[in-house]
Amino acid sequence: MLSQDGNPVYSELETYKSWLSTASGDSAKLAADRVRADNMITWQMPHGGFYKNAVSVYNAAWNGSAKRSGWFGAEGVELGTIDNDATVSELLFLADVYRRSNDTKYRDAARKALDFLLTMQYPSGGWPQVYPARTGTLYSNHVTFNDDAMARVLVLLDHAEHNKAPLDGDLFSASQRAKLSDAIEKGVEFILNAQIVQSGVKTVWCAQHDPVNYAPRGARSYELASKSGKESVLVVAFLMTRPQTPAVKSAVQSAIAWYKSSAVKVANTAYVNRPSGNTDDTYNPIVSRSGSTMWYRFYDLDADIGFFSGRLPSDDPPGMGKKYNIMEIEAERRYGYQWGGSYGTKLFAYTDSVGY
Repeated sequence: MLSQDGNPVYSELETYKSWLSTASGDSAKLAADRVRADNMITWQMPHGGFYKNAVSVYNAAWNGSAKRSGWFGAEGVELGTIDNDATVSELLFLADVYRRSNDTKYRDAARKALDFLLTMQYPSGGWPQVYPARTGTLYSNHVTFNDDAMARVLVLLDHAEHNKAPLDGDLFSASQRAKLSDAIEKGVEFILNAQIVQSGVKTVWCAQHDPVNYAPRGARSYELASKSGKESVLVVAFLMTRPQTPAVKSAVQSAIAWYKSSAVKVANTAYVNRPSGNTDDTYNPIVSRSGSTMWYRFYDLDADIGFFSGRLPSDDPPGMGKKYNIMEIEAERRYGYQWGGSYGTKLFAYTDSVGY
């Protein structure tokens, strides 16, 4: 096992802490958090999952008739999701409140959420964005590394397996805990099988992969199948939480070598979002900056060339499609999406510290 000091993957479980009360005194904090948790339970769907709700949704109880999800499956079933920290954050919040209150209704809701996460895992080991399957939109049913969704679930399961607060004690049943190790190992197996090989060399991962044959898959019209400079960071970081078997170590070191390749990284360059309120459509977010390094969010599958993608010309509104110059895609997508960043920097701060 590698030292985990500084591993960036663990920050993925921190979102729920911003949902906790800041009232003065432990009793007042718990009282406020119990109100939020009580409301939260009413928003939990029968399968145990949650939609990607803002925390303000839990300021009030579900009224019994409003839609609890923005996504639907066969026969109108409401879908739970792991997108945007959903379900993971609710589970952690409920666990935290149970740990302080010992009220089993919070424990039982957390157990339902864990069952949801375990049930939605594909036999191949990956997690889709939603469960049950979404109709009308296929990409949500692909295995999703997008926005670190699968890495986040795996870290939660790892914390639960090792009884790390607030996932310790009797929060989960013995039968649930017995399933954790297998679920994690299946997840690792999927990651290893899905690693993209370019000219015989292992590289990184796409934001979505086919749950059966592991192939890279696109999502929305401007999210094409690619090697992902953004999403692959925490896939690598999660693999570094595992025992470094020859297969795992090879996958990790191959991905790190890809990130460090001079063909992939863009030296002395930074990605700077257009400032809020700025309407200058000639603004280029890719700027020269001495000492900074940028990686593209998307790279061609068969070459280390970064690209950008507007909406398809057939979309409504229409777009420009795939381009290699960010200024050639429509302004709505140019400034409405993150196309680059210092993605490898936080990874190297950790990997270098452990000699990788």
